[in-house]
Amino acid sequence: MLVDEIINRLQIMPLERLKPHEEIIPYNLQKLREAMLNLGRLVDPLIIENKNFIVIDGNHRRKVLEIIKCPNAACQLVDYDSPEIRVGTWFPVSKTIKPDDINVLKGESVDYETGLGAIEKMQAAFLYVKKHNGKKECVLYDSNEQNVQSIIAQQRKFITSLEGRDLQYVADDKAEEYLNSGYAVFYRRRYTKSEIVQEAMAGRVMPPKSTRHIIPDRIIRLNLHLGWLSESPEMAKQLMDDSLRKRLNEGSIRRYVEPVIVLY
Repeated sequence: MLVDEIINRLQIMPLERLKPHEEIIPYNLQKLREAMLNLGRLVDPLIIENKNFIVIDGNHRRKVLEIIKCPNAACQLVDYDSPEIRVGTWFPVSKTIKPDDINVLKGESVDYETGLGAIEKMQAAFLYVKKHNGKKECVLYDSNEQNVQSIIAQQRKFITSLEGRDLQYVADDKAEEYLNSGYAVFYRRRYTKSEIVQEAMAGRVMPPKSTRHIIPDRIIRLNLHLGWLSESPEMAKQLMDDSLRKRLNEGSIRRYVEPVIVLY
């Protein structure tokens, strides 16, 4: 990939134009704010849908920049219509939460395939699954209305009711691995791109960790000085481009073709 091609993928955008699509997790926000201020840098650019300027990855980074009064953000704009950009989700998991602990939605025992089908048809907000002696025991938490707004509201209510418990989030493609390790997994439906855009444009943010975007050629480790983002967009862009050009000409680039584990 050529130096100019990489640089042209990155833009400086006014923060006020960037539309969040997910709620933030207060603990994660606090830790990220501390890390960004300690480093004095925006480590990774925000990933932005290029038609409506929706933040598809980086909602916490956007919020930190807002809190510390940075008027601009470094962004990688992407074509959200591209089939190469895929959308998954994150499943809440827990080792201690049991169906009896959940009283904000009505649950009923179902078989695994029936539960998955109901989730996909928006007939339920979550499917609780846990393995006992190799068999999946499932409880389906019904939805009163089969539409996106209702599912979002019920998922928010459900997750809020479990705050303070040992709830974690794992990638949807890791569900079986966690089931085999003794976790209960709360399956939920994956949102479509059009649903994500529709909700963001209406100002209706989704619950935390609702979406997991798989984005090819995502740029990471930009390490942009936060102070530059307080300059005019034109000046900030020039400073960023000059810094990148120097680093890239020195060979400071690596393209990963295998999955990586990034420690924050």
